[in-house]
Amino acid sequence: MPAAGAADEVAAETEGLRNALSTEDWLKVAKETLIAEGVEAVKIDRLAKACGVTRGGFYWRFKSRADLLDQLLKDWRASNTTPFLAAISGPGTPAERYRALIRLWIDEKDFNPDYDTAVRNWALTSRKVADVVHTVDDIRMDALRRLFLDAGYEENEALVRARITYFHQIGYYALGMKEATPTRAGLVDIYYRILTGFETPADTKPRTVRRSKE
Repeated sequence: MPAAGAADEVAAETEGLRNALSTEDWLKVAKETLIAEGVEAVKIDRLAKACGVTRGGFYWRFKSRADLLDQLLKDWRASNTTPFLAAISGPGTPAERYRALIRLWIDEKDFNPDYDTAVRNWALTSRKVADVVHTVDDIRMDALRRLFLDAGYEENEALVRARITYFHQIGYYALGMKEATPTRAGLVDIYYRILTGFETPADTKPRTVRRSKE
């Protein structure tokens, strides 16, 4: 049996490994690596090295790399969708809720577009991840559809406006467009009118389109 002093050292080392990094710390580094280099770079050795700890510290928090990736996917789903739904389904008129969503996209604080893009790239190599992404997209678009229904649009037009709005924003990220915040903010009202059909930010009804009689 080891001497008392040696046993104390082992216990101290074990406790140090256990408490060195939290699950959230590991997920943060995994997220940063995913965004910067893709899912293939999210490996135990690389993460441990980046954190300055041994592999043993990783296994205090996760069963395996697959476990880490599962939790990373759950983190993306929660962190990038909960704020989206909170903005679009919160209190206020449809116009006010739509404006809240615009602020979310412009500020890029509670919604991380780079995280979204990284997970979509990951989905190209994983059917499991692709299924989760499709589910999340459906949830987000349905929230937009319900907003347009609340604004008075009929079912099919609400669906199409929801899709156009969502596809427009995801496409913006997919194309890697980079604009200064003031430039984006300067175009907000134009996008707002075209995508929603609302005359002013205070409107809750769709604009009336007058068609000439044949």
